[in-house]
Amino acid sequence: MKKILPFLAGMLGLLFLLYGISSAILWGNVIWYSFFVIGGTLFLGWMNFYFRNNSIFEKSFSYILKAYVLYLVATLLIEYIGREIFGWWYYPEFSLNEKIIHVFLIGYPFGLFMIHESWKLIRTKISSFALALVGTTLINAFVAEWPNTFAWEWIYTVPYFPWEIFQINIFIIFMWVFLVFIPIVVEKILAKKFF
Repeated sequence: MKKILPFLAGMLGLLFLLYGISSAILWGNVIWYSFFVIGGTLFLGWMNFYFRNNSIFEKSFSYILKAYVLYLVATLLIEYIGREIFGWWYYPEFSLNEKIIHVFLIGYPFGLFMIHESWKLIRTKISSFALALVGTTLINAFVAEWPNTFAWEWIYTVPYFPWEIFQINIFIIFMWVFLVFIPIVVEKILAKKFF
């Protein structure tokens, strides 16, 4: 029973992940990212569980809740600095309630859980911290940003950086390194190894 629940959650997660990506590409579904990050977290969590890689499925409810709260704090900071102060992006289709649900409560926290699970997988294959960081950043940036070029859940307005790869602003790709660092730092804080 201990192994079947993570497996079922992982397979359900894979379906959510694929639905999120396909609904963005095929139908321009503006809430695609919510399905994508919940599904990605469950699927990658199952993969880490399968490989005995300290998965989210092996964490206590208390640990997950503390990580979620820290991710919410990071969300507030990112949105305030990036969107409110610098105006680097906006959400053209979302009402305030939809922003609260799909950006603050689901998008960022589950996106950060998903990044953390992908970091753990990549880190087991790449021993160099720097190379693993670059790999995790590039994979997560392109997998998360490219489907959005079909759905436009968020739109970037980064001035002075007009260069793009696959319609993704290069500056935004570089900024993803900060998103990858957040779960790494949160894990250290929660393990009391940070200070």
